[in-house]
Amino acid sequence: MHRKRWIAGCAALGVVALGGCAPTIRAPGPADVKAPAWVKSVQRLDGAQALPTGAWPQQDWWTGLASAGLDQLMIRALSPANPRLAEAIDMVRWAASVSTWRAAALGPQLSGQAAVTPLQFSGNSPLGALGLGNKRYDSGDVGLGFTQALDFWGKYADRLKAALGEQRAAEARLADTRRLLAAAVVNAYLRWAEAERQLASLRRLQHLYQQQQALLRIQRHLGLGTDLPIAELSLQLRQNTAHLAHWQQRAAAARFALAALAAIAPDALPLRPVVPASAGIPTLPQHLSLNLLAHRPDVQAARALALASVQQTKAARAAFYPDISFSALLDMNSAHLATLLNPASFAYNFGPALHLPIFTSGALTSRFHGAEAQQAKAVAVYQESILQSVQQVLTALSGYQLSRQAWQAEAAGTGATRQQEKLTTAAQAFGLSDRTAVLQRQITLIHQQMTQRRAHYAALQAWAQLETALGGGYDQSGQHP
Repeated sequence: MHRKRWIAGCAALGVVALGGCAPTIRAPGPADVKAPAWVKSVQRLDGAQALPTGAWPQQDWWTGLASAGLDQLMIRALSPANPRLAEAIDMVRWAASVSTWRAAALGPQLSGQAAVTPLQFSGNSPLGALGLGNKRYDSGDVGLGFTQALDFWGKYADRLKAALGEQRAAEARLADTRRLLAAAVVNAYLRWAEAERQLASLRRLQHLYQQQQALLRIQRHLGLGTDLPIAELSLQLRQNTAHLAHWQQRAAAARFALAALAAIAPDALPLRPVVPASAGIPTLPQHLSLNLLAHRPDVQAARALALASVQQTKAARAAFYPDISFSALLDMNSAHLATLLNPASFAYNFGPALHLPIFTSGALTSRFHGAEAQQAKAVAVYQESILQSVQQVLTALSGYQLSRQAWQAEAAGTGATRQQEKLTTAAQAFGLSDRTAVLQRQITLIHQQMTQRRAHYAALQAWAQLETALGGGYDQSGQHP
C-alpha cells in the first residue's frame, strides 16, 4: 500500500514539475493601451462657438434631418437583404457557430457504436493451432461511450472566451459596416437633395435671364440701349445652361449611387428626393469625451479581438499542462451475432485518463510564441484604432465648426440681399425704380441663396461625418456573458 502511494506521489510530482515548464506570458494586453490626451484640442476647436446640445447617443442619427424619404431609404439599405451586409452577417453566423463548438468541449460527450465484422483466422496462425482457424465468424459489437473533459487548467474555458470575443468582434464589424453604409447613404442623399434644389434655382434664374433679355431688347429697339448688355446676358444664359447640365449630372449620379447603396433598382427611387425638413443643423453632445469613442463599433471590434487574443495565449500556455478526462464504456461484444445479446457478452470500463505532453519537438513552444505574437498584433491594432478614431473625430469636428460658421455667415448675407430685393421692389411700386433693377436684385438673391445652400449642405455633410466618426451610439454591453 505504501509503495502504491509513493508511486502515485512521484507521478503527481512529475506532472507538476513538467507543468512548471510552461512559459510566462509577456505580450502586452488591452489594459496596457493608453488613451491619447485630446481634451485641449477639443476645447480649442469648441472655443470659437459652442456646440448645440442634444440627446446622445443614438444609432439612427440620420433621423435628425427629419427626411421621411431618407428614413425609408435607410430601412432598405440597412436590411439584411442588402448584399453589402451579407459578408459581415455570414461572419457573425460563423463566429457564433465556433462559440457553440468551443462550449461543447466543456460538456459531456456521449457516443454510440455498432459493428458487424465477418472474419476468418488463418489455419497456420497461433489461433489456428488452437483449432480456431479456417472458420468464419460473424462477430458483432455494440457499445455506448461517455467522456467528460476535466478542465483543471482552464484551456477549454479560455478557448470558449476567445471564441465569444471573436463573436463580439464579428458583431461589431457588422455594426461598423452598417455605420459606414449609413454614412454613404446620407452623403449621397444630401448630394441628391442639394443638386435638385440647385436645379430649381437655376431654372428660376433661366426664366429671369430671359425676362431681362426681353427688356433689354425692347430698350435697344427704342434706342435706349446697345447690343453690349444683350451680348453679356447671352453669355450668362449660356453659362447658366452649362450649370444646369452640371447639376443634372450630379443629381443623376447621386441618385444612381443611392440605388446601388440600397441594392434597389434605380426605377424604385422617386424622381425627386424628399428634401430634409430641418432648416438648421442637427444637435450634437455638449462635451466630446474619449468615452464617446467606445460607441464606435470598429474600436469595440479591435478591443474584442485583443481580449480574445489574450484568451488564446492563455489556452496555448495551458496546453503545457496535462489533459485530464473521465470516460466510461458499456459494451456488448461477441464472436457470433447469435450470442451478441447474451449477458456473457457484456463488458465495461470506466476511470480517469491523463495525457501529458513530454516531448513535442517544440510544437507547444512555437504555438505559444505564435499566440503571443498574435496577441501583441491585436493589441497594436486596438491602439491604432483608438488613435485613428481620435484623429477622425478631431478632423470632423474642425470641419463641422468651420462649415457651420460659413453657413451662418452666408445665411446673414442672404438676409441682407433679400432685404435689398424687397426695397427695390417697393421702389418700383412707387415709380422710383424700373423692372430691370428688380430683376437684377432677384437674380442676385438667387445667386446668394445658391451660395448659402451650398454652405448649408456642406455643413450637413460635415455633421454626418462627425456623427459617423463618433460611432453613432453603438452599444454592445449585455449581449454576451
